[in-house]
Amino acid sequence: MKKALLIDLGNVLVRFDHELTVRRVADAAKLSDVGELRSALFGPLEREFDLGRLEAKDFFRAVERSVGLPRLADDVWIPAWRDIFDPIPEALALLGQVVPGTRIVLVSNTNSLHWEGVLAVAPIDRLVEATALSFELGAVKPDPRIFRHALGLAGVTPADAAFADDRPSLDAAALELGIDAFEAGSVAGLTAGLTRHGLLPERPSPGKLSPS
Repeated sequence: MKKALLIDLGNVLVRFDHELTVRRVADAAKLSDVGELRSALFGPLEREFDLGRLEAKDFFRAVERSVGLPRLADDVWIPAWRDIFDPIPEALALLGQVVPGTRIVLVSNTNSLHWEGVLAVAPIDRLVEATALSFELGAVKPDPRIFRHALGLAGVTPADAAFADDRPSLDAAALELGIDAFEAGSVAGLTAGLTRHGLLPERPSPGKLSPS
């Protein structure tokens, strides 16, 4: 059994819809062709935001300059960017079923506003022992530093940790560091991986009587 679970956020514990952001910003700017806007929102500028190198307002202004948008009020930008999340209740419930004593650390590439949006729909900060968030650390997966920081928070070696993510490339990055990793882009995948690593309590087999 592993002593720690390092777990991703997006498409593992919460769902998100980037197209909501695109449509909201495009509508506010009266923009009909959204291709350039989408590229500006979810490209290098977002990476800088996720790394904590840009504040939210600076990210907004940089996108406006990149696309040639009129200046939009932050009161338009903030909900357009932040409010795109929905919890995955079955996955969140699994966190509460992980065997006692397991250190659970959230490991996520995210930014300050997306994190705020996540917490508005799911109390994830109360379901994990610690968080390794890119915008706070200045490192994004697959940078080894974010994984090593998460291991340090859990107080374990790579061999004592399992990592769950929906992206195979990031699972591969963890494996290179000696962390067992598994794909968790569905509740079934998350359940199977947790079970395989001994992180869920054993359940009696069908037909097997429990001792009286």
